[in-house]
Amino acid sequence: MKNTEKQLVEKAIKVIDQEGFQNLSLRKLTAAIGLTTGAFYKHFNSKDDLFKRATIRLSQEFITQIDFHSDVPEKQLLQIADYFIKQVQEHPNTMDFLFFNNNATLAFKNNDHEFPFLTKMLQLIDQITQSSNLTSYDFFIQIWSFIQGYSLLIKNGITNYNKQLVQSTLTQLVKGAK
Repeated sequence: MKNTEKQLVEKAIKVIDQEGFQNLSLRKLTAAIGLTTGAFYKHFNSKDDLFKRATIRLSQEFITQIDFHSDVPEKQLLQIADYFIKQVQEHPNTMDFLFFNNNATLAFKNNDHEFPFLTKMLQLIDQITQSSNLTSYDFFIQIWSFIQGYSLLIKNGITNYNKQLVQSTLTQLVKGAK
């Protein structure tokens, strides 16, 4: 990625973290790094193109924070849940963007392997559901609904994080999938 493109992606991620992706203005973004809005289009086809590259970058950063050396997929899922919940607490706008901007939702719908986090999650899910009557997609929805729903309860102050609860819930979901 060219230096200007990298700067735009990095600045976009900072703005998203502080203000949310819905409030990202190309005019303000380009001005912050000394470009015109017209110059932006020399590097990206659209704001959506910028968002896609930012989503891929954040997805890669997210996945590098997880230790995947365990042979037990359930332990890896717990690490993902732990990290996700902590990130939702510390960077709610970034996590909202990473999992709910249009590029992210299309990636989930289309099983797009351009996003490292999604690829790794689907690999883990496939390992768990190999000998299951439950489809990988259905199990993914169960796991991801629990992780995201629980993180929203924590984010909104309804409950506090309980690692044992997360671990026992994931264990029950995995047992139900086998």
